[in-house]
Amino acid sequence: MKKTKTGLKRIVFVIGSLGRGGAETQLLMLMRGLISKDIKPQLFVLEANGSLREEIEKYGVEIIDGGYDSSSCTSIKILLLISAFWRLWLLLRTSRPEIVHGFLPLTNIFTAVAGKLAVIPFVITSRRALNKHQDRNPGWRYVDKLSTYLSDIVTANAIAVRDDTIYRENSNPDKFRVIYNGIEAKSIADALPHREKVRKALGLEANQMVIIIVANLIPYKGYTELLAAFSQLRTNNNEIRLLIVGQDRGIGDSLRNQASRLGIDGAVQWLGLRSDIPELLAASDIYVCASYEEGFSNSLLEAMAAGKPVVATRVGGNPEMLEEGKLGVLVEKNNASDLAKGIEKLLVDTDKRLHFGGLAAKVVAEKYSEERMIDSYLKLYQDRIRN
Repeated sequence: MKKTKTGLKRIVFVIGSLGRGGAETQLLMLMRGLISKDIKPQLFVLEANGSLREEIEKYGVEIIDGGYDSSSCTSIKILLLISAFWRLWLLLRTSRPEIVHGFLPLTNIFTAVAGKLAVIPFVITSRRALNKHQDRNPGWRYVDKLSTYLSDIVTANAIAVRDDTIYRENSNPDKFRVIYNGIEAKSIADALPHREKVRKALGLEANQMVIIIVANLIPYKGYTELLAAFSQLRTNNNEIRLLIVGQDRGIGDSLRNQASRLGIDGAVQWLGLRSDIPELLAASDIYVCASYEEGFSNSLLEAMAAGKPVVATRVGGNPEMLEEGKLGVLVEKNNASDLAKGIEKLLVDTDKRLHFGGLAAKVVAEKYSEERMIDSYLKLYQDRIRN
């Protein structure tokens, strides 16, 4: 195969599945950008199912299925993982890419080991969140450390993520490159003029201030504190509304019961998993991230791109994204009272809302554009193959 004008011949990306998650969406964006520069990547997926598959195939990306089945019993899963690793090694041996790039913990170790065994010139793995999975399962620290050791470069989507990895694994800082996530600005901009239409569809009145959170219903996302904070705010302003957007991961009933006990269930809308996030952001006034832990939140970045003033807990990459409070309000995690105070600052101060929203949108457009993300990866790839 002849090299393209970028100097690259072939790249193989490796990921676990094709669900519409943050890493998967960023990878789609990256592959789409590479294709626009005449580079046709291959995509190896452990379990090639998910809502993004059709969209990826639309761009002509060849998808290689690893054959894994997450619904199988444990013993079968182990055999399927061994088979998937073998398929990845065979792919790398036969296609001979210049670069293999893995995403997320499990596929990082697959990528690093298979890449070295197949003698691929440039092996990259990625860190896209704080390494809390190592706390839940200490054995992962050794797996992650091995994947870092075998990698030529490790990309991180935030300084906080990079520093957390280096600290936990005592890794060589020279191996790491920070490349921020990119935002697809067009869909967000296109949704903004539809604010009133979307609000009407949601049954929202013109005078109601709307707070929104976009996060799956998981304990560490801070929903318990958010509902408590919202209840406090309702004592002074019963016109505010809360939109909760995200898939129930097992705590939905307990959260609804909490809202009922607090007497706020009539002011909370549980919207579940949605594909119209830009439209819902357009309909809202304040965005909240109440998490106990975050890497570099795509949802928070999308809210900033939409010009929404944000309140976020001081965890992970949030302070980095909000430039230590210059672009939004930072509050302490696991603290309903501090969260309520942070939201209250924006509810009562129109000028502050406009200032934060406008400035955040400007910074996101300059620093976190899709084009900038793609160009950063492309430069990394080109620099390595030229050396």
